[in-house]
Amino acid sequence: MAAKILEKIRKKASNLKGGHARIALADTTDERILKAAKEADESRLAEVILIGDRQTMEHKASQANISLDKFEIISSKEYHEINRLARAYYARRGEKLTSLDAAKEELESNELLFGATLVAAGIVDGMVAGSLSTTGDVIRAALKGIGLAPSVSVLSSMFLMAFPEIPGYREREFSLAFSDSGVLIDPTADQLADVAIMTAKTFEALTGDEPHVAMLSFSTKGSAHSNSTEKVLQATSIVQSKEPALAIDGELQFDAAFVPSVGERKAPGSPVAGKANVLIFPNLDAGNIGYKIAERLGMAHAIGPILQGLNRPMNDLSRGATVSDIVNMIAITALQSAESD
Repeated sequence: MAAKILEKIRKKASNLKGGHARIALADTTDERILKAAKEADESRLAEVILIGDRQTMEHKASQANISLDKFEIISSKEYHEINRLARAYYARRGEKLTSLDAAKEELESNELLFGATLVAAGIVDGMVAGSLSTTGDVIRAALKGIGLAPSVSVLSSMFLMAFPEIPGYREREFSLAFSDSGVLIDPTADQLADVAIMTAKTFEALTGDEPHVAMLSFSTKGSAHSNSTEKVLQATSIVQSKEPALAIDGELQFDAAFVPSVGERKAPGSPVAGKANVLIFPNLDAGNIGYKIAERLGMAHAIGPILQGLNRPMNDLSRGATVSDIVNMIAITALQSAESD
């Protein structure tokens, strides 16, 4: 596993200015979640808040020999400020709800949504869920309870792909951002531009490295023409107008984006060719296939999907996530919360 970037992310989370972020965890009947909470607390990555029924949680914790004495536990059915959360939720989504009482009942019966409203209200700084819940349920709760950032048109995701050193093959560890590889099926040019801007910011926040964004295609600099290449060109132009200081170029084939000798030949003078570290795929087919190839053949560790575009951070977990994966996502969410302040 590529350990250096994970160590870097955890260190950044533990040293956040202003103190540790308050990160809520849902799916707390999962032993992995409770073990991750304990590890994150001991590593001082975040102040962890557990969402769920205390009695059920304590029973599961006792089976795993974990003490919950240090953790704040919040139950949707017993929370003393549920009425305030319900009023805010109703104000935001009143057209979809029949009454304030209906809003309150929905929060009390849906822990993911309840947790998302805690994030929206600033009671916690971010949330992690999904070890037992589906991705669809997590995303729906995030969109309903938190909503998109004002300047963002669409929710998307990125994977931080951490490539390990492999003696005799790869001399050093390095990291790339792949987006969108988990959420957005067929983005428009405007949406693809938003994805590129968000991914560049997420990548820089997590790694500290300056982003160099490649808008990927099967074509490089007009070598082919199609509706897809036109969309990538339009998206690139939109990003350049919105973020003129961002190093971005497209359309680029992967080899031109990543291999210096190929980039110099295919896209001479490009500010990105041959040194891209943020890869934006034209659709979910390409992005999902690409990250799985990198993971299985390139031996990369896929960290994510990291959700982007929400007004405040909430992240999804694979239901096959390990304790270490969950701890990493807690640290990532803490860093995102610092960026959203």
